[in-house]
Amino acid sequence: MQQVCLLTVVSLFVTSAQCKTPGLQTRITDRALEYATEVALDILSKQVTGQQIPDQHGQSGDVKFDITGMNVKQFTKPSSRVSLIQNVGLSWSTSGTGLAIHGDFKYKYRKGIIKISDHGSFDLKASGINFQVKIEIGMDGTGRPTMKAVGCSCNVGSADIKFHGGAAWIYSLFSGQLENKLKDMVGGGNGLLCKQLNTLIDVNGMKSLQKLPVTVQIAKRFLLDYRFLSKPSFQTKFMETYHKGEVYWNAVPVDAPFAAPPLLKSSDTSRMMYIWLSDYVFNTMSYNALKYNQLQYNVTNKDLPSGVLNTTCPQSTCIGKIIKAIGTKFPNTTVMLYMKSTSMPNMTAQNGSTVVNASGDIVFFAQQPGGKYTYFLTLSATMSTTISLMIQNEKVFAKVLKLPISVTVKDSKIPVSPEGLNFIVKGIVSVFVEPKLNELGAAGFPLPVINSVHFTNTQLTVAKDTLLIATDLKYSG
Repeated sequence: MQQVCLLTVVSLFVTSAQCKTPGLQTRITDRALEYATEVALDILSKQVTGQQIPDQHGQSGDVKFDITGMNVKQFTKPSSRVSLIQNVGLSWSTSGTGLAIHGDFKYKYRKGIIKISDHGSFDLKASGINFQVKIEIGMDGTGRPTMKAVGCSCNVGSADIKFHGGAAWIYSLFSGQLENKLKDMVGGGNGLLCKQLNTLIDVNGMKSLQKLPVTVQIAKRFLLDYRFLSKPSFQTKFMETYHKGEVYWNAVPVDAPFAAPPLLKSSDTSRMMYIWLSDYVFNTMSYNALKYNQLQYNVTNKDLPSGVLNTTCPQSTCIGKIIKAIGTKFPNTTVMLYMKSTSMPNMTAQNGSTVVNASGDIVFFAQQPGGKYTYFLTLSATMSTTISLMIQNEKVFAKVLKLPISVTVKDSKIPVSPEGLNFIVKGIVSVFVEPKLNELGAAGFPLPVINSVHFTNTQLTVAKDTLLIATDLKYSG
């Protein structure tokens, strides 16, 4: 993966007209491609430098020669340009590449009774090398990206060879032919540079694509699906991709019964990369969490400050003292709260604010001797949680800003005063719920990026149904 920065960055993004609204959309701009090609040329330089070149044998007139032990000593970086080709992919072209090659030679000269043989070494400097290759970017049947090098061409402007050792006058008999041979070995569609480029794209590039996380497990129960919905789309200044962006129940991956809303439109290309993340991603996770009974929890004393759920206490901060009917009816024991969502928590992003609305029941039980529990109260609870979002380490993190909770009595076997309800909300529910939500938010929500690509100069915008991440990129190799 370290060998393919251009391909790594490109592999993050792919699209065209799609029949389904995406949950996640990405855009990579020409600024990112320019940066990527600079890094890719550094990688290509390391690959080419030290590269062994096959031995060559030939004859020019009365001279037979053998060229052996050739290797590339130096690679001079060219100027580079990447163009986007509509409905195809990318065109990568360079000009001004230079190569220095060292090798050994031996020759035999025979004319009549004159026989001369000798050996030595040589240095070849090839300059004015230009190459161009197209990169087709597509999608396979599983929703993963694909890429392929097409139509690589390479032209060597000039080659200058210097021999060391042997009879100098004989060099002129075969140096021209040798220079042409070496130019052909470096240039052409099947030469050294095109072979390296094809390997860079077709082999190393595809290995990198295999590491692109198109599905991510969350908490071992959910599956985040970032597979592509369609093939790439390319404009003059950028390319885009559309991803499914849905969270499934891992054991039973079935589509949610609602569609993703339209994403915010933007024409900005000032950053290297843009990610549109729909609140659909989070809401599909909520849907499956409710469906498969993940939004329920038994709250006991171990989840709260010491003794809050005791029915008898010397101090005045336990539930049995605040709601006297509980202490009277169930003395010297503890209370357990069974909390469960009764509807899907729904996240709404709009105008710089992100809110999660949820509702559920809180069912109260008193523990009895022998481990049995006696039911005595059910409350209906609603909350509208305002959260702040931030981007760090290529993940989305969340933290609770406001957590207003309101409760009403749904069913009760005991009298409950407004003061009792207020204690339950502030002293029990909020104390438990807010840390749990912050714990989930601190785990982070992963974005579809390869480990070697990192965000820098990142900005997050919250708009209608959309989190828009604008960022530059840095490749760590």
